[in-house]
Amino acid sequence: MSNDLQRNISVPLKVNGNSMTTPAININSKLLVPLKEVFESVGAKVKINETFTTATVSINDFSFQVAAGETQVTINEPGSTTLSIDHPVLFEDGELFVSVRLALTVLKAKLGRESGAGIVTIETLPENDLKVTSPAFEAWGNIPHKFVQHSVGGENISLPIKWTGAPTNTKSFAVVVYDAHILNEYWVHWAVVNIDSNTAEIAENAAESLTGQQQIKPYYGMQPAELTGDHAYQIAVYALDIERVEVPNQVVFFEDLAPILDSHTLASGTLVSFFQS
Repeated sequence: MSNDLQRNISVPLKVNGNSMTTPAININSKLLVPLKEVFESVGAKVKINETFTTATVSINDFSFQVAAGETQVTINEPGSTTLSIDHPVLFEDGELFVSVRLALTVLKAKLGRESGAGIVTIETLPENDLKVTSPAFEAWGNIPHKFVQHSVGGENISLPIKWTGAPTNTKSFAVVVYDAHILNEYWVHWAVVNIDSNTAEIAENAAESLTGQQQIKPYYGMQPAELTGDHAYQIAVYALDIERVEVPNQVVFFEDLAPILDSHTLASGTLVSFFQS
């Protein structure tokens, strides 16, 4: 675990590249973000009651209300969805803090980190990105148990992944599945490269038949430590300008692999989903 992300401390936070005045809070490895500043930074309307214990937020087609101590939030889109969050809404030092999962879900965002500076980042996903989906679960939803490790009740079957919107001059694709939780240093669960440019999906359990030249990190299902809350697992798909990617060392961390792929990326997209033990 990085020294800059130890437990029970404040963590510098950026949203779409803008530094937040109020830092996030890492409480026993559950990350909480300042509700008002985060959502107002992207143009949302935030109304907070006189005692600063209840807030109503509206942005685009979304609206929701939170109250200090709650562990469920009802999100109104055109429909209505109740989201369970991994830590009660917190009122501290005159601020309301909410689980980062709520922020990612409502903002349609991914979680990142500037590791050298110890800064956590939230980045909304552009609509013109390569579109990444899975037939097995929804974006910002929960990963079904069969795709996780046996030790946490799963079957360790590799995820099915689809993508659309790649540039016509794409030469190959790469797929990386990694854990974006603040304790896991972007640990890679699966990395597949040299995928043919005519391919637009990886089938469920494809890890069983992929070659070592393609599967540079064999599939290892999710296995978050107990009591560490919701882990954001992010599935990144890259459309590349080369047919073959050469990775010199064994892949362990996303931050080691991403620069190699970024240098040849024509377009990319990310699917964000969650699992907790």
